[in-house]
Amino acid sequence: MPPKKKSIVPSQATQEVSDEEMDEDDNMGSQSSQALLSDNDRRTLAGHVVNYMLVADCKKVPVKRSEINKGVLKEHSKQFNNVMAEVTRILSKVYGYRVVDLEKGQYILVNNMSPTLRDHDVFPATRSRNDAATMGLVTAILAGIFMSGELMQEGPMREYMKKLRIDIDSKDPHAIFGNVNKLIMQDLVKQCYLSISFDKSTDPPSKEFRWGPRAHVEISKKHMLELVCKIYGDDMRPEQWASQWKVVQREAAESAGTS
Repeated sequence: MPPKKKSIVPSQATQEVSDEEMDEDDNMGSQSSQALLSDNDRRTLAGHVVNYMLVADCKKVPVKRSEINKGVLKEHSKQFNNVMAEVTRILSKVYGYRVVDLEKGQYILVNNMSPTLRDHDVFPATRSRNDAATMGLVTAILAGIFMSGELMQEGPMREYMKKLRIDIDSKDPHAIFGNVNKLIMQDLVKQCYLSISFDKSTDPPSKEFRWGPRAHVEISKKHMLELVCKIYGDDMRPEQWASQWKVVQREAAESAGTS
């Protein structure tokens, strides 16, 4: 009696398709089905994707590749790279935005104009007073993290917020920011301004706050350090913050190497 054949179940790793493989499939699909998508159709689809991304940018939420395929491209998802090339061109030429692929197929829009350092933040112009206030808080949080060695533990973060007269644990909504705990722990993480991990060496594990991928793309650490010096006054210079200045120099060198 012949031995039974073992059923082979693909592992999760073999079932998952990497972004690189998806790109290869898209390139092959774009080449094989180019005739199926006219220039006019491509521009129309690109316009829909542009609108989709502009709406998402108002909420400061990254757009996922899968969302674009499912919600906009649909049966033309194989044309993703082809359409996104036109999307990138439109957003740059018409709206002045740069499309940035953060990680894992998540896209955000960044203003092509260099951010102007103002008295209270390091972000490009915001859309309303509430937006400006929120961005001011985000700037304060990111500045605190940067000046703490690019990582801030949960305890120091709570104390830092109290110095700003903000109680993260308060059940009463803040007059300007509403539910501050949700804003910091959820919204800013979802918007990729903050990255939160857990220090498992403590009991119980405590949160660790770092800059999120959007913050790294949108904000110059040099501008952030200049802002801190401006707050301190007394002719404080960026070079006087030794460790932070090293980070600024490293960022400048990396930027020069990729330009």
